[in-house]
Amino acid sequence: MRMGKCKDITRLLSDALDRSLTTGEWVAIRLHLPICSGCRNYRKQIRLLRVAAHTVSGIALPGVDERED
Repeated sequence: MRMGKCKDITRLLSDALDRSLTTGEWVAIRLHLPICSGCRNYRKQIRLLRVAAHTVSGIALPGVDERED
């Protein structure tokens, strides 16, 4: 897989909700996010949806701050 493309990064951000990413996958994300506002916005949106889903279900998410970028 060629890393750095938005499609790859958004897939990895989604995958991170279900599985542990490899170090290489996290590096690819960390290198891409500073240069891509679209992927940063996607990360914020999935984080917000995750927090909202857990709030509705009544399950607290340890270490997650709804205001975090």
